[in-house]
Amino acid sequence: MARTRIIPNRQNIATFLRSPEMLALIERKTRAVADKAAEVSEAGGQFRVDVEAGEHRVRGAVIGDYSTADPEVSRRALLRALDAAKAVD
Repeated sequence: MARTRIIPNRQNIATFLRSPEMLALIERKTRAVADKAAEVSEAGGQFRVDVEAGEHRVRGAVIGDYSTADPEVSRRALLRALDAAKAVD
């Protein structure tokens, strides 16, 4: 039986990954995680959201808990908050 070969259209994929819709989606999801992390944080939770539209794709990051110097507190809050992104469309 012959194998099906799929050749991705890299230009269209790159265009999709840089689109305004993708930027909005990434921003909504990262904000949801930051909000949930602040809610569950033991230290009060001051998380920063960074969304950047780069040359190849849009990136989003939730950056540490600025209300504590303990990285474990920040890490625990972020790990518990990851499911919040699933609920956001």
